Formats: sequence, C-alpha cells, structure tokens
Amino acid sequence: MRFRKAVSVLVLSFLPCISATTLAQSQTTGRIAGTVTDEQGAVIVGAEVTAISRTTGEERKVITDREGHFTLSLLPSSTYLVSLTASGFRKALFDDIKVTITETTAINAELAVGALLEESVMVNTAPSLIQNDGPQRGRVVDSRAVSELPLAKRNFTQILALSPGTAAALPDNTAVGRNSQQVSVNGARVTHNNFQINGIDANYIHTNNAQFIAIPAPETIQEFKVQTSLYDSTFGRSGGGNIQLVTKSGSNEFHGAAYGYFRDDAFNANNPFLKAAGVKRPILKRNAFGGMLGGPIQKDKSFVFISYQGTRERDSLTSNVLIAPCLGASCLTEDRSEQTLRNTFGVPTIHSAALALLNVKLANGKFLIPTPQANGRYSGSAPSSYREDQFNSNVDYRLNQQNWLAAKFFLSNAPTTLALFGANVPGFGVEQGNNNRIISLKDVHIFSSGVINEARLGYNFIRQDTYPQEPVRDSEVGIKRSTANALPGLPLISIGADAGGVSIGTDPQAGDTRIAVSTVTAADVLSIRRGKHNLRTGAELRYYQNTFNRNLQGRGSISIQSFKDFLIGATTLASLGVGIADRNLRATDYNFFVQDDWTVSSKWTLNLGLRYELNLPPYDTRGRLATFDPAFYQPRLELDNRN
Repeated sequence: MRFRKAVSVLVLSFLPCISATTLAQSQTTGRIAGTVTDEQGAVIVGAEVTAISRTTGEERKVITDREGHFTLSLLPSSTYLVSLTASGFRKALFDDIKVTITETTAINAELAVGALLEESVMVNTAPSLIQNDGPQRGRVVDSRAVSELPLAKRNFTQILALSPGTAAALPDNTAVGRNSQQVSVNGARVTHNNFQINGIDANYIHTNNAQFIAIPAPETIQEFKVQTSLYDSTFGRSGGGNIQLVTKSGSNEFHGAAYGYFRDDAFNANNPFLKAAGVKRPILKRNAFGGMLGGPIQKDKSFVFISYQGTRERDSLTSNVLIAPCLGASCLTEDRSEQTLRNTFGVPTIHSAALALLNVKLANGKFLIPTPQANGRYSGSAPSSYREDQFNSNVDYRLNQQNWLAAKFFLSNAPTTLALFGANVPGFGVEQGNNNRIISLKDVHIFSSGVINEARLGYNFIRQDTYPQEPVRDSEVGIKRSTANALPGLPLISIGADAGGVSIGTDPQAGDTRIAVSTVTAADVLSIRRGKHNLRTGAELRYYQNTFNRNLQGRGSISIQSFKDFLIGATTLASLGVGIADRNLRATDYNFFVQDDWTVSSKWTLNLGLRYELNLPPYDTRGRLATFDPAFYQPRLELDNRN
C-alpha cells in the first residue's frame, strides 16, 4: 500500500453532568465553562463573565447564552480571578481558579439578588474530585509535583506511570544518563505513545522510543498530562497514550531560583555481589545544578523566562559474568600460556586466535578477558560518565487585546561515555552524543468572545551519535573478516551466553552510527461557541526527516557454546552483515478533526468527534528502500540527480 489511513472514528458519548461542561481544548490550553443561575435555580441570560490571569493580567470576557451557559476557550495554563456580573444581582468572585492543559474547569455560579455596586460576594470553591467533563482518562502533574517528587534522575518520564491505566518498569537509580522510561498505556506497546512539548511533535520518529526525547528540567515544567483513553478527536497519532508537556513562561512579577543536587557513593552501600567478590564500592557521583529567572519585560504585555541546568555524572556499570567454569581446583588464572591452558581445561590444542585474545591486555594493564575471582565468575565495575547542558527560553507578547504570541526554545547537549555496551566486561564501551532542539511558535487570536483560534508552528530536532571504543583489532589476533579494512575492530564474541557467559568485542548496534531526526509541525485549532454547541475543528501537518548512517552489522558477531569450544576455536554461529545501511527518509502526516460538544440539557452532554489521519509511508531520497517503486518515485529521483 502506498499509504495508510490511520484512523477515521466517530465517537459518541453521553455524559451525565452537573453542569454544561465540555471536553478538552488543545495541547497547550484549557478552558473555563459553566452555568450562571439565580437563587431559585433559574438561568441568567446575558450575565458577563470575566477571567483575569493572575500571572500575566490577560483578560477574557464572555456573555452567558439563552441557557445561562458560558465558555472561556483556549486559556493558557494559569490561575484566574473570575467575576460574574448581571443587572439586578450582586457581583460574584471566584479566586484562584486553576486552568490546566487539555482540561475544562467548571464554575457553576449562583448570583444573589442585590445592587450591582454593592459589596461583591467572594465564593470559595474546591476542585471537584469527580471528572465530569468527558470520557477521557488522564492526570495532570503540575510544576510543584514534578520538582518536589524524589526523582533521582530529575526526569519527568519516571512519573508517567502515576496516571491511571499506565505501567512502567521500576527506574534503575544507578543507570547512566537521563534513564528515560518507557510507559505502556492500557496494554499498548511502549512505542505507541505520542509526545508533544509546547504543542509540537517531540517524538523520536526513528523508533518512537522515549529514550531520546527532550527532557526539560523539572523546575522549568509548568505541567504535563498523560491521556490514556477515550480522549477526544483533538488528539491522535497513537493508539496508546497522548503525553502533553508545557514549559513555564514569565509573569508580572520577577521570580528566580538557583538549585543544586548531589549524590555520592560515600552515602551508598556496596553491591552485595561485588562485596562478596571483594570488589570495592562502585563510583557514583552525580551533580545537577542550575537556575531560572522569569518576569515582565513590560507589565501586562510582554514576559520572559530563561533557565539553565547542568548535570555532571560519573557512574560505574557493574557486571557479574561467567568467564570460565572451574574444573576442580583449576580455574583461569593470570598464567595464560598455552601449556597451562591445555592442562587446566583438558583440551589437546589451543586455537591461535583464542590464545591471542586471552593474552591481550588493555591500556590499564588488565587482561581483555578478565581473570575471574571465584567459581569461574568475574564481578567488577567500570566507570562511565554523563554530561548535559540545557537551556530554556520563553517569550510571551500581547500584540493587542485580540492577539497573544508565544515563542519557546529548548536546547540540550548531552555527551555520554558508556563503559559497557554489548560486551559485558570493560574495554568495549561507546561514546554517545545526544542533542535536542525544540522551537515552538504560537498565536492565539480572539475574533470574538465565541470564536477563538490557536495556530502553532514548531520544529523538533534529535541527534544521536554512537562511536565504539575498540582497544584491539581482529587482525591483531588472527581473525579474518572481509570488512576489516573499512571497519577495524573486533566482532562481538559471546562465550556461553545461555549460562550468563562473557562477551567481548563491538556490539553490532554500536558501530559508527549517526542518526538525525527532525520534525516540522504546523497546526491550527478553531474554537466556536454557538448556543448549545461548543465546536472545535482543526488540522495538523507533520513533516518528518530521518537521516541515519550506520555500518550495521559491519563487524559481525560470533556465538560460542562454551569456554572449551572457545579454546579450540569451535563456533556455534557467526554472522556478518554487509551492504549499505544509510537512509535519508522523508514522510508526511496529514491530520484533520472536528469536535462538537453539544449540551443537550443541564444534565447531559453529547460529545461527537471525527478525526481523519493520512500517514504516508516514508520514502528514501536516494532510492535505497527495498520497497522502492521507480514509477512512483521517478520525479524525486530526477530532482536528486539534478542536485
């Protein structure tokens, strides 16, 4: 098939509601909605509802309709002061009304009879414990929770499983780097999720793996939400969860902070396996430090927020592997002579390559295949390192009462050295570079109190480079390989893998890999209030570029059943992949939706949603895909040839 239709769904849901509440707004905004009545329960038509942001001073006004309903749409996440006035009634004030992304905050006001200019009535309300604004399930986690929860890696993906219907593995506190967590939503695969940051696609489209997405510092996150099921037609792309994250903006008051976190192995107990083997406590030194500042450029008009976070980490990866089983009292020792090996393990001959590998030493003077401590097993640790510098800058600007602009930029560079990668003993680590860039531009335009538009344009870039450490070449130990000249090094050699044996050499997935993934997102959401209908319609275009250069399987792999087989050179399985693995892929997604939240009565809302997605298959600009169709791609090939 040349394309696939991702989803075309009509959703009908009857929702019992206390008031006329409606569904979510957009990926970066929420709304306030409700009903205004008098003390006898009769609706008040023409009441004026005003919401003023406590952080930016932004003011929105609407008038209640013939049913006494009102909706304030596409509101930025903030706390608001809401006032309700009507002729012949006292003014009612609702303070600290919190608006969160993708959700509706309900206010049902009862106005008391009196003069408009008399003393206002302050109404104290607590948030409802019942979500009655739609069938969707999910949970908003705000800035305070993100920054105050004890996250060892200060990574918001480690608390995605707080939302209902989600499951994730227990984070490894000793892992090197960000240690981003994969989450399964309602049993879907962990790659079936959709991540958006500030309304912009933030996915690692190469594998849709959460490991490489941008991770803003907890102090810079305004809030995030994981929607797990029955979210309305505004959200799509995935069959699992939809994760939306919004970073902080400035306000009318200057606020700043500086912080520092540290961990040290001096406070830790030793790994019991290492302690039993007489190995000292592994290194663990982790420091995170940073600061942020936000405030007004011009009060009630323009605002700025900037932040920096640095992370410095040295961490040891541990291994506990079987090197060679002991035969009686005889084990592999520092004496690696051919005669000693033959006598110890009872083999007639020793293969020259095996003998050479057993006697190769690393730069630190230790054997490439380490000498085991007891029972033929080796327990040890190898230091790794991680360094990250990230910057975040946001600017909000009110052009006039009808237009609000927001520009946000995130940058992160994170080089990493992993001492163990594929091989489970020191010597064959990798150098990795993980870089992220996200730029988002948003414009909210108010045509009238009932017609509001949100337009978004953004760019997401992820770069991941991997370079293997190769202390020895196969040509130096007598192993011959057809790709040795182009890809020097050592194949991944696994000895007794089924018994937890030793592996040395370069992992096939770590061979000189350079991956660059970028996404351009253009989206528009139009919100219209007409009588009993709250309409939202919009479209989204995503253009993906995926360029990767990889010497895939270039060094190959060798599997050996046992240590004795290794000594005599008897391999169980050997593989060597050849060919061109480079790709320069392009793909485009087209998404359209319409949502009608119809207030049938004060107790029932009918939610109608239709979403259509056209996700075209990727094509290679140089025609290197196995599914290459010359007839279909000929125009692109001609263009490439001219260039």
